[in-house]
Amino acid sequence: MPIRITGMYSGLDTEAIISELVSAQSVKKSKYVKDQTKLSWKMDAWKALNTKIYNFYTNTLDNMRFQATYMKKAVKVSDPNAISVTAGSNAVNGVQSVKVDQLAQGGRLTGRDLSLNGANVTSSSKLSELGISGDASFDVTVGGKTTTIKVNGDMKISDLVKQMKDAGLNASFDDENHRFFISSKETGAAADFAITANNESALNALESLGLLAKEDLQSEEYKKWASYKTDLDAKQKAIEAEVAKRAAKYKADNDALLKQNESLQKEIDKLKEDPGYAKDEDGNGISAAKLQEQSDSLQQELDAAKAALEEAVKARDEGNAEDSGLGEEEKQALQDAVDAAQKQADDKQAELNKVNGQHSIAKAIEDKEAQITANDTTISDNEKYYTVSSEVDAEGNETEKITGTAQLSEKVTDDFNTKIELADQIVNSGAYDSRSFATRVVGQDAVIHVDGAEFTSSDNEFNINGLTINVYAPTDKEVTVTTSNDTDGIYDMIKNFFTEYNKLINEMDSLYNADSSKGYEPLTSEEKAEMADSEIEEWEKKIKDSLLRRDSTLGELTDAMKNVMLQGASVNGKTMYLSDFGINTLGYWSAADNERGAYHINGDPDDASTKGEEDTLRAMISEDPDAVMNFFSGLAGNLYNKLSEKMTAVKDTRSMFTVYNDKQMQSEYKDYKERISKEEDKLNALMDKWYTKFSQMETAMAKLQSKNNAVSGMLGGG
Repeated sequence: MPIRITGMYSGLDTEAIISELVSAQSVKKSKYVKDQTKLSWKMDAWKALNTKIYNFYTNTLDNMRFQATYMKKAVKVSDPNAISVTAGSNAVNGVQSVKVDQLAQGGRLTGRDLSLNGANVTSSSKLSELGISGDASFDVTVGGKTTTIKVNGDMKISDLVKQMKDAGLNASFDDENHRFFISSKETGAAADFAITANNESALNALESLGLLAKEDLQSEEYKKWASYKTDLDAKQKAIEAEVAKRAAKYKADNDALLKQNESLQKEIDKLKEDPGYAKDEDGNGISAAKLQEQSDSLQQELDAAKAALEEAVKARDEGNAEDSGLGEEEKQALQDAVDAAQKQADDKQAELNKVNGQHSIAKAIEDKEAQITANDTTISDNEKYYTVSSEVDAEGNETEKITGTAQLSEKVTDDFNTKIELADQIVNSGAYDSRSFATRVVGQDAVIHVDGAEFTSSDNEFNINGLTINVYAPTDKEVTVTTSNDTDGIYDMIKNFFTEYNKLINEMDSLYNADSSKGYEPLTSEEKAEMADSEIEEWEKKIKDSLLRRDSTLGELTDAMKNVMLQGASVNGKTMYLSDFGINTLGYWSAADNERGAYHINGDPDDASTKGEEDTLRAMISEDPDAVMNFFSGLAGNLYNKLSEKMTAVKDTRSMFTVYNDKQMQSEYKDYKERISKEEDKLNALMDKWYTKFSQMETAMAKLQSKNNAVSGMLGGG
């Protein structure tokens, strides 16, 4: 771009002259900018309207076209404090009676206050503080699954809480109130739990923990075990099942331990390949104990070296003092002594670090080897209780068969006998009725009677013949439940449909019939600079309000929607119209501008225009709900299909679910952008051309003036 010299010598207003010379080109560019702005506003207007049409299509209209929507039921309950009832579309109209016998509840246990014996018991307290010594075990049965929990004096209360949670219960210990709180995770009898001792020491442990409940002593679990004393066949089957279960568990435990050993051995082998692994002259690993001895010895030597270094530093610092009287050679000797002491300390530190690293590796290897040895011992013990053999099934496939040994059978039998004797004393002799008990709430199902028939539920909700019944309190007498068609619900749904339709069609008519904005164009930045903000806002509003005036796409869409509403729908082979249901437009002369396409329901108390008319729609819903359902679902379906047709994607013109040509507009907007860019280039080139010419003129005039001044000087002027 050339240097733009203004009228320094010519005295001309170069900027103004050039601006006039390029005005024609500038106006062309401004026109494209205004057209692009107007198109952008129009795209925004269509986008906002399309959003409203799409929401009407996917929400209100989509819901109205399904017949199930009209199958609303109303339910009245004589005692809403006791029960609540909702009716599905398949509920039968009529009157029914409901009596609530009991509510569902989960099993709960509130432990005894463990501080009564004077101990300040918290979650971190050991069980030994509660008088528990030795090992004991008890079973927790939740939903038919039994988990054995083992306790001993070294365990903490928090450890027991964790085991309870792992068994499938909600469990906690309140440090402030010194109690266990145990509960089942769900309501109902099947989800209840039972805590049963395996022997008397376990029973004593439960009492010490404050977990012994009288209700558990009366539980089905103890009754089952007590019955084995006389029902020997059941006892034998139970023993055989327990033997098989334990044998499988021993085998699974051994498989896991063998896998762990394999993993540990790989870790050991890897450690032995480490450069820091210490070996003796024969290539054998040096023990961790011996390396610890070396480490202790080196630590002593390092401590001595550090002490010698401190003395050397102290002597050097004293020798360097101004009043020491030492010469340079003596001072250097002191520094050499410090350097030697420092090297010795560093060498010892490096040697110690090396040995400590070797010790760490050796210790890790020995710990892993010890774990393998312990695992081998456990594996050997477990192998006493099961054998593994192979068997072939009918298809010839070989499978693994795990069988309990006689030793396991004997062990299980002893355990059973011990538990059976305890259960027999609990159930049949009441020998433990004087114990200190926890507070227990037994889990139970909800029980109700509907028209005399009994129903149970694990929670407090029942689903019976289309009715969903939630129960809140037992009742002494029957609660009356009346089910009928929900006339008000259906009426409100249809009314809401017309509210949304009217709102949309009125806006579309307003946009189509908007006042003309002829003579108004988007303002340039220069034009805005000369106007107040309120004037700019009013000017642009005038244009934006008229953007869709007489828009052919909008007109076609509006007409299509109105035509669907006028055509009605077929009911049992007969075409019915909105007027048959007391729904009409107000007419050309009665309706306000741009509201002539809106529908009004006769007798609607919220509509000032028709509230005095006979309420035909509500009467039709009560008298012939099927006709109402068929008509309005059909009408909504027709309108839905018409909008689907209008929102079908068209290649390079319209996107899916869009009623206007959004792609075409985007393409036009892009074209304007390219045109504006080209006009901008042309305008800049033309301006550069004129600035170059005026610059040349100014340069020529400057030279002429210089010559005139020289001639004038030669003639003695000036």
